[in-house]
Amino acid sequence: MLARSFRTANLACKLRAGLSVQRMSYSSSSSQEDAIGFIGLGQMGFHMAKHLCSKSQKPFVVYDMNQEAVSRFQSESSNVMSASSPADLASKTSVIVTALPESSHVKGVYLGKNGVIEGMRKNALCIDSSTIDNSVSIDVSKRIISAGGRAVDAPISGGIMGAQAATLTFMVG
Repeated sequence: MLARSFRTANLACKLRAGLSVQRMSYSSSSSQEDAIGFIGLGQMGFHMAKHLCSKSQKPFVVYDMNQEAVSRFQSESSNVMSASSPADLASKTSVIVTALPESSHVKGVYLGKNGVIEGMRKNALCIDSSTIDNSVSIDVSKRIISAGGRAVDAPISGGIMGAQAATLTFMVG
């Protein structure tokens, strides 16, 4: 179990650095099976997703409540698809990263109607980089695991400037 935790943390670090995540035993071909999903294209998430997308060779799927943010992201990035809901994004990806401003948003995106858990694939890796209440993080993680996924709590530090410069610190737990 400990080795698995290290592998999961290592994967999160690779994602943060924009490195390939082909060691997840998926084929190296670009399919939805190994697509990366990103939810939350706000002031932090937009830049985080942009750096990850620019360094990844995987298909990239984004979702945000603000359709303008999605359109802007797609116009500035290549190989990007949009999703109609968190559930739709989860059904198209095997790795899901969220960057959301507060606990209620995280609960809604993962547990709400058309939330990630509704569309999540078995063994999907969910990495939440939101800085939220610990109790919410624990509850959401337990529910992801109960639904057959894997959860990594990875809040970030570094602010908007860190997101723009790709110098954020992830506290992976």
